[in-house]
Amino acid sequence: MSKDNISTTKELNELFEDFKEYLDTKYDLVRLSASELLIKFLFPLFSSLIVLFLAVILLLFLSFSAAHYIGGLLCSVTLGFAIVGLGHLILIILFLLFRKRLVMKPLAKFILKLFFKQN
Repeated sequence: MSKDNISTTKELNELFEDFKEYLDTKYDLVRLSASELLIKFLFPLFSSLIVLFLAVILLLFLSFSAAHYIGGLLCSVTLGFAIVGLGHLILIILFLLFRKRLVMKPLAKFILKLFFKQN
């Protein structure tokens, strides 16, 4: 082999090694970016779930308290629980009617902001 062929072979090998290193670096960058996005998405999700869980427990205790209080005023605990249950039913119906405005739009904005944020 001539000296030019050996030099070209070395250059091609170096180029190939550089290309492999570039691909490895690009792969690591994609993994890190995906991990960052996942963390940015999951942290608010889990935080929201914890707050939601605590809010449900709080609502449960407040509902029992309100039902017993209303039941004492009306001299019928059963009627107190029925009134609180009716109040919950009204809240559920209102939530279902306005769920797009209350949940879907803010969630869509959050996800779009998360994925398309300019650095």
